Amino acid sequence: MIQRKLASPRFSEPHLADPPDMPDDPGPSVPTPTDPVPEPPGEVPPGAPPESPGTPAPDMPPSEPPEELPDLPEGPNEDPTHPDTPEELPDSPSPDLPPGPPEETPGPSDPMPADVPQEIPTNPGYDGPLTMRARVTLRPATPLDAGALGEIMTQATQAATWKPRLHSSVEDIAHAGRMIDLGWITVAELDGCIAGFLAREGGYVHGLYIADGAQGRGLGRALLQDAKARRDRLDLWTLQRNTGARRFYRREGFAEGETTPGRHNDEGLPDVHFTWCAA
Repeated sequence: MIQRKLASPRFSEPHLADPPDMPDDPGPSVPTPTDPVPEPPGEVPPGAPPESPGTPAPDMPPSEPPEELPDLPEGPNEDPTHPDTPEELPDSPSPDLPPGPPEETPGPSDPMPADVPQEIPTNPGYDGPLTMRARVTLRPATPLDAGALGEIMTQATQAATWKPRLHSSVEDIAHAGRMIDLGWITVAELDGCIAGFLAREGGYVHGLYIADGAQGRGLGRALLQDAKARRDRLDLWTLQRNTGARRFYRREGFAEGETTPGRHNDEGLPDVHFTWCAA
């Protein structure tokens, strides 16, 4: 049972344009080494009609028009050289391989495999269902655990309707933070989720809390066994009306001793002293 009055005070890539249209007249031809050298023009006999510019010479054959190429058919599948080529479809399956079965996608109504464990929620404290594969881990508390530990303390007070509510949830978190700073707290986790803690100053147990959804799974016993392995004697006080806690401590080898009308708790309720000694 945590008696707060004994603790220390409270409180982040260029596109080229199309070439311009060229005239049909290619211009004067330049003789090449393979072309016949034209004879120089002789004297024009009297009475001969003058030559008009642009008229082909009588001894030159008329120029032949360029051969026209037939228009090629358009379309990706009309190849004039291979008119019977079948159309190729991209990503089509090979014709000599049988099509495989369609890929099955599980729908929301498909049952989960039987060997997949249920996921444990990661909200502060442990209030979800447990599985048989839950793994218990004990470790020292860190400052980031204060919120989860304070929430467990608040839930424990709310569950005990006969117990007066003296502190707010914010004050519970602050008190958990002070005990963490003092190095008193050992945290019990179920599959990485905080499910309880024990606060111990030397051989004196200030408090043992287990989240409601994690009780009956051996976490309290694991925390006490860890404390027993570190000390030869343990002492604690609990409220006389907390019969479940009293049965638990007796089962774990604690002996009841002195009773008082409420001198060892903030609520002023009758309490009882328990002691454990190593054999």
